[in-house]
Amino acid sequence: MGEKAWQWQRATDTTRKQCNAGGKKSPILSLCPVQASLPMFIRRFILPFISLAFFVSFCTAMRRNPSDYDQSRVPPNLRIISWLLGVWRSEHDGKAMFPTIPKFTYGEEISIALSDTRMNGLPAFNYSAFAWSAHDQDELHSENGYITVSGGKVMLTTVMNNGFVTVEEGPAGGSRIRFKLVDIGRISFSRDLPVHDLVREWTQLDHNHFEARLDMETLTHGMQEHTVIVYTKIM
Repeated sequence: MGEKAWQWQRATDTTRKQCNAGGKKSPILSLCPVQASLPMFIRRFILPFISLAFFVSFCTAMRRNPSDYDQSRVPPNLRIISWLLGVWRSEHDGKAMFPTIPKFTYGEEISIALSDTRMNGLPAFNYSAFAWSAHDQDELHSENGYITVSGGKVMLTTVMNNGFVTVEEGPAGGSRIRFKLVDIGRISFSRDLPVHDLVREWTQLDHNHFEARLDMETLTHGMQEHTVIVYTKIM
């Protein structure tokens, strides 16, 4: 068994033993409930060689509920941005650039879904994004948050896996949303440079495509383009 397969199997076996001993649900199996029903041969020899990006995307798709993307259920305050509702994906057409990193291409999937109707507070869309390298499909970045509308403004909050949290706002209306940074937090031990400002622009190209651009200013470099990608609607 190769090193990668051995590491996967060791993690799976260790987690299974811990769960059996403590009666807890396995985080690996909760990531993808389907894995538990797969034959041992597939779990041992096939899964270790499936990219993390594909695995997470597949597992997420298995848990999706079409009603979470039902336009007829959009709350009144969110109808002005209802075109965002859906699952959007680009396999490998994203482009990233910045003076401190080599240029590279990436894929990304975004889910913008209805929140649970039992939640209190201002109605909002659930937002999640997962990006991977177009070269080797390794995970690059993920973020989760909420999108809501109030007082003529669209507001996006995000929590990112690199230790950043953001609050972004922009005017509501039309087929383009231009978010500007309102506030940002960063854990003290993040390896990324402090971000001083960012502008995120989402543009609806047609019913099945939208473009996302992100400009960024850091501690050492002024505002400039960081990423650009065009998504296709898959759900």
